[in-house]
Amino acid sequence: MGRMVRTLLAAAMILVLVAGVAACSGDTTAESTTTTIGPPVESTTTTEVPLSSGKQVSFYVPAVGECFDLRADDKGAPIHLVLDCALPHQRQVFAIFDYTATKEYPGQDALEAQAKLECPKSWEAFVGAPYETSRYELAFDLPDEAGWGNGIRHVVGCLIVDPKGDPITGSAQGVAQ
Repeated sequence: MGRMVRTLLAAAMILVLVAGVAACSGDTTAESTTTTIGPPVESTTTTEVPLSSGKQVSFYVPAVGECFDLRADDKGAPIHLVLDCALPHQRQVFAIFDYTATKEYPGQDALEAQAKLECPKSWEAFVGAPYETSRYELAFDLPDEAGWGNGIRHVVGCLIVDPKGDPITGSAQGVAQ
């Protein structure tokens, strides 16, 4: 009888060993019970709204609160497509300023340097959160040399954009993000 007990114990141990090895074999059929909680994901679309959804402007003067995309018209010429902010859009103007340092075109570098000084001053008042903690990024709409001498104000637009380049749906005004 002692021999039979030893044989049964050995068989039981082999079954336990086989079960243990099977459990550690990397079998991925078991369901995961991990739950992650994060911030709500803002629904956007990767499909651009049609050109007919907005106002196509070839010479654009930024205005605070406007939302727009940079696109090409049917002939490939660049345009600003001014959109209702409820539609997916690439950019929103949160501030503007007139560049008055010179009557001659100063160049993109000078315009951008001035925008980097002026635009952050208005960020928090529009968005409702400091730029440093915002989920959005800062960009600029700068006058170009071709339109500089046209007699219209030399307006620089301070823009809100998504850091990943994804479309924004809704206005960023007062969102405190």
